[in-house]
Amino acid sequence: YITASSWALFAPASFGPSPEVISLAQVFSIVLNTSALLPQLKQNFERQSSGDYSTITALVACAICGTRIYTTIELANGDPLLLLNYGVLFLLNVGLLAQVMYYGTQVEGKALASLFLADIKSDDSSIEVLAKDVTMIEDADKIGSVT
Repeated sequence: YITASSWALFAPASFGPSPEVISLAQVFSIVLNTSALLPQLKQNFERQSSGDYSTITALVACAICGTRIYTTIELANGDPLLLLNYGVLFLLNVGLLAQVMYYGTQVEGKALASLFLADIKSDDSSIEVLAKDVTMIEDADKIGSVT
């Protein structure tokens, strides 16, 4: 991968990749990106749960894909392969976002705000476990210093 990327970036234009090779790489990118998101969509559907997938991550991914679609239209003269790639990714990310929001609010009964705050706010049970761990360490230190 590093060798191919370096060649594509730094080779002189006469030795660089041909348009056919670039098109093939773009098609390969579509396959890789799609195959990365489909298992997550399937897993969420099978479990009927949002799982640990971040709502913020899904929202940001949708925004980035939307931006890529816009810039492809504006700056790359609407390159069809790039538009296909970003369009498919946008739809898959919207699907993930919809799943996370639906399963989180309708199936798991969470508030919409808690879905978006889950990445930055922990639940009380993990705080209680951490407090117990700290207390155990402090107790062990006291026992060790007495002897």
